Amino acid sequence: MKSSNPEFLIIGGGLAGLSAAGVLHRDDREVLILEASDEVGGRVRTDLVEGFKLDRGFQVLLTAYPELNKHLDLDALDLQLFEPGALIFRDGHFDQLVDPFRRPTALPRALASSSLTLKDKILLLSLRRRLARMTATSWSRSSDTSIETKFMEIGFSDTAIRQFFFPLLSGIQLTQKLEGSGRLGFLILRTLFSGDAAVPAGGMAQIPRQLAGTLPPGTIHTSCSVEKIEGQTIFASDGQKYRPKTLIMATDGPTATQLLGIPLKESRPQSCAYFAAPTAPSSSRAILLNGESRGPARNVAVLTNVAPSYGPKNCALIAVVLPGAYEPNCADLVKPQMRLWFGEQVDNWQHLRTYTIAHGQPVFEVGSSMRSPNHLGDNRFICGDHRDTPSIQGALVSGRRLAEDLIGLRSGI
Repeated sequence: MKSSNPEFLIIGGGLAGLSAAGVLHRDDREVLILEASDEVGGRVRTDLVEGFKLDRGFQVLLTAYPELNKHLDLDALDLQLFEPGALIFRDGHFDQLVDPFRRPTALPRALASSSLTLKDKILLLSLRRRLARMTATSWSRSSDTSIETKFMEIGFSDTAIRQFFFPLLSGIQLTQKLEGSGRLGFLILRTLFSGDAAVPAGGMAQIPRQLAGTLPPGTIHTSCSVEKIEGQTIFASDGQKYRPKTLIMATDGPTATQLLGIPLKESRPQSCAYFAAPTAPSSSRAILLNGESRGPARNVAVLTNVAPSYGPKNCALIAVVLPGAYEPNCADLVKPQMRLWFGEQVDNWQHLRTYTIAHGQPVFEVGSSMRSPNHLGDNRFICGDHRDTPSIQGALVSGRRLAEDLIGLRSGI
């Protein structure tokens, strides 16, 4: 068995590991990444199926994430933007909820929307102004409550909470209700209000591919899993033994627990069924939200309306999403609901693939710290969105923050 002694060994080629590797490489440090899968990206991957680009679970990039410009060339990603606002299905029809700040000409439609009462609309305007001044430390951990409680304290109607905020935020936080942290929920709303939701024209996998492209050839070993760790020695499936000066664990939480024996942080699942259709069931580029209690699907997106490059010409790609649910048979479960929404045309939809992701997102409980310690002792460190906020933003921040800390530590030696 061969041995290797890199300065920094990163286990996991997801966004956090690639972020850390990029910072270390720019400081001329020797970095090696071991990635168990056949490509980088972790949970941010895209498959090509019958000419369609299928992200592994419905994902979007929020352009207002402040960390993006530190790592990515957003212009090169050719971002395709969702329409601000949403279409909310209730009482047998879709109600359009537009953002008049982003689309001033749509103000009459915003005022006419029946999904929110006039009081709700005034409260949402006030909340938007308040969130514009918000930072990650605007609310203390001790004063944190569930996002549902915060909406109730503000005075939003039960209808607004159930029909708008629940399908919107539970789709992002992968919660079964609105039990997630209010601090985190408000940060998400602030990001939604101040930027766009988008996907790269080539699929979400273009994000980790771009990060990996900044690293020297040979930095990343794909299809190379870590079998065990004994002391400072890492045994890998490529037959190598690695004894790095510094080990960085950048896997998801369950894998880190398995390899290092650290406490397990719970995860929330997601299920997503992709369908191809001869015609789009809606012309909207907005997210379609389930404003009713019926049906398992909470979010629907006609992705080829947003990004025509996601499918062949004259075909529609539809993502039907069950956040917080692990349902391998979700394609069959959602068909009756989709018939209620779109009628008999759903019978012509072709099921392409279902993704059931057990560890879609780390749980962020009410009162959780925005950042967890990353030093495990004995030159072992850890990063990932399970150490920060559960998001692309959190993964990138966690990797960068750890790498900068390590550069500082090394410089002081």
